[in-house]
Amino acid sequence: MEEEFPRKLFYTIGEASRITGVPPHVLRYWESRGKLLKPNRRSTKHRLYRFTDIQLIFEIKRLRDEEKLTLAAMRRQLHPQAAQRPALFQPPLLPPSPQNQLLTLLHDIRTELEALKDLLE
Repeated sequence: MEEEFPRKLFYTIGEASRITGVPPHVLRYWESRGKLLKPNRRSTKHRLYRFTDIQLIFEIKRLRDEEKLTLAAMRRQLHPQAAQRPALFQPPLLPPSPQNQLLTLLHDIRTELEALKDLLE
C-alpha cells in the first residue's frame, strides 16, 4: 500500500480520500463524531493528513469492513487508554461508618453501570 502513493509531509483531504478510497465526508465524520482522526489544520482550517494518519485511515477502514466494528468499538480498540477514563466520583477516605459504606457502595454501582454502558456501546 505504501508504494502506491508518494510519501509527502502532508496530504489534503482530497488526496487522503483518493489514496485510501474513503470519501471525504466519511473522513470528516470519523474526525467529528467518531473522534478517531485528528488531522493537523492550516491557519485556513484546511485539514492536513500526515503519513501516519493515512495508515490510521487504512486501519479504521479494515476494522469497519472486515471486523464490522462500531465507532465506539473502534475507538476502544485504537485508543485503549482513553477507554479507561478515570472515575468521575472518588469516595473520600474516611473511617468506616454506615454513611461511608453507602458512599463506597454507590461508587461501586456507578463503576459497574459505566462498564455496562461501555459494553452496550
